Amino acid sequence: MSDSMNSSWLNPPPDGRRFALAVLLGLGLELGAVLALITYAAVQPPPTDTPAVVKLSIAMPAPPKPPTPQPKPVPPPPKPVPPPPPQPVAPPLPLPPPPPLPRPAQHVFRHYVRPKLPPPVVQPPVVPTPPAPSPPPAPAAPSAGELDRFRAAMRRAVQAVVNSVYPQAAQMANETGTVYVTFIYTDGVVSDVELAQSSGYPLLDKAALEAARIAQYPLPPAGLARDYSVKVPVTFQLAATDVSGD
Repeated sequence: MSDSMNSSWLNPPPDGRRFALAVLLGLGLELGAVLALITYAAVQPPPTDTPAVVKLSIAMPAPPKPPTPQPKPVPPPPKPVPPPPPQPVAPPLPLPPPPPLPRPAQHVFRHYVRPKLPPPVVQPPVVPTPPAPSPPPAPAAPSAGELDRFRAAMRRAVQAVVNSVYPQAAQMANETGTVYVTFIYTDGVVSDVELAQSSGYPLLDKAALEAARIAQYPLPPAGLARDYSVKVPVTFQLAATDVSGD
């Protein structure tokens, strides 16, 4: 049968049946291909919009092995601690003696004894004390005229000793002038002698202070304060030359 078919296919009849057979065979192949595509599409799952996830795995190198721990040396056992010495036990405190038993109440008989009164004290007679004498009245303050006369007397007393203290060197140098001296006058005695105004010549200033110390002052007027501040001028001048002829 196969030989007859091959012979008929290879040697078609000349009336055109070979062309019709080829067309039918092509249509059958196309129909089979269409049926196969429809069947494949029905079997496959519907496509989705989710992209496919690609899993990547990175091979990490293995971690290094930890070093093997060396065994720790075993410490020697602690030395036994000797027990503390026993503490001395204090002897127990003695118990307090029991309180004494109350004595029975006794009746006490009191005898009233009149106390002895001290002898009366005799007060000495009061002698009236005489009143103290009143102090003498203070002297009245000196008047202005008495003070002026006292100051003038003080100046005259200082001026009276000027010639005795006038330095010879100052006289030869023709040094003259007035020096003002202050001091404290107390009952005829001077103290705190100081230079109030200079004459311009040290020799005269020193001589003026000396004159204030050695002068003989008069007695103060009645009623003057005990400490009296005084300021006097001391004048140094050359003696006039006697030019009268014989």
